[in-house]
Amino acid sequence: MSSEGARQALDALLLGFAQQTGASGLATGEDGVCSLVFDGRMRVNLRANPATGELVVWSNLGDLPAGRAEPVLRALMRANLFGQGTRGGTLGLMPEGDDVVLAVRRPLDGMDVAALTALIELMIERHEALAPIVRAEGVQAPAAAPPAALQSAIRA
Repeated sequence: MSSEGARQALDALLLGFAQQTGASGLATGEDGVCSLVFDGRMRVNLRANPATGELVVWSNLGDLPAGRAEPVLRALMRANLFGQGTRGGTLGLMPEGDDVVLAVRRPLDGMDVAALTALIELMIERHEALAPIVRAEGVQAPAAAPPAALQSAIRA
């Protein structure tokens, strides 16, 4: 898929999404990204990747808290395991800082407005579930020693 073709496909989906939701002016910018802001606080970004033919959707969940990064990262890694807490998404850190990002990739070919809407709803739902973890709300410090069940399984 060409760069322009991928972008046009995303713009067509965004037009359909805008018509369905009553939003106006949804389209990709010069950088090929469309940023949707919900409740004035939650941003969901969309970009068509022409190299892979995928729609990449991501949301910045917040910065790792100073002095609490280890327990937060442990909780996020547990959520990332087999996609069980991300519902198929991937968690990572932006290269230039400690900003935690949830990203999802889906094939652009064959995607319709209903699938795009479901993907945006998934990102909103997962953002609301994972952002409190990034803020260290309810995150416990790791145990000093492995659980007893693991200790008995480890042999020298």
